Amino acid sequence: MGKIYRQAVMAVIINEESKVLIGYSPRDKSYKFPQGGLEGKEDLISGIQRELMEELNYHLLHDHILEVYQEKVRYPFPPNCHPVYMGQELSIVKIKHRNEAQTIPQDDEFDKLIWISPKDVRTYNYEYRSDAYHKALLICGLL
Repeated sequence: MGKIYRQAVMAVIINEESKVLIGYSPRDKSYKFPQGGLEGKEDLISGIQRELMEELNYHLLHDHILEVYQEKVRYPFPPNCHPVYMGQELSIVKIKHRNEAQTIPQDDEFDKLIWISPKDVRTYNYEYRSDAYHKALLICGLL
């Protein structure tokens, strides 16, 4: 059987200045949005809540979810990067940031977090994720 795309979810967190949160991943040596693969039969909301807590100690409240989009974005992994998956297919969850919410890197996923204007998304190195992230911001109506 050939490789498949891993089902995953990404958070597009928007603050009061209409900026989005990205982080630098020392493991991947590039920037990325908070995201991760869905586990088992996990739904999108449970998945993004778990990922945000694991990666940022961010407690997502349901009333701060602005939208969960039907349209997905995907990106391929570099050759020989993963034994099972050829890439990730991401569902997008748009979130209104709460000022009191923590955004503190919790593991080796991120070592630096920054808020950027969506129009500046192409000025950061996302490696093979760049086109998918640009499309995600278009889907969210931020570009």
